[in-house]
Amino acid sequence: MRPAMVTTLVQYTGKPAIARWRPEPISIDVTRQCLRRARRNRDAVAVHQTTARDGSSVHVVHVHIGPGRWHDVDYVTDIYEIPTDALTDL
Repeated sequence: MRPAMVTTLVQYTGKPAIARWRPEPISIDVTRQCLRRARRNRDAVAVHQTTARDGSSVHVVHVHIGPGRWHDVDYVTDIYEIPTDALTDL
């Protein structure tokens, strides 16, 4: 089973560019924990079902974490790509 992938984008206060981290694989269990934490913290969570480039079904989850959590950061965005098979196999 393919792991979930997470990409993080950060907008630092006073800087014009957005910092982007390379996508990194994480387990489905860790993904679920991160999404539960985001909902508990009342972060904006949007879930979209789509098709990946290889034709497989995936869920793309966009988590927008607003200002105030980190020093000198306007916002953080986490984008999760979760294989639908991984969600239904559990």
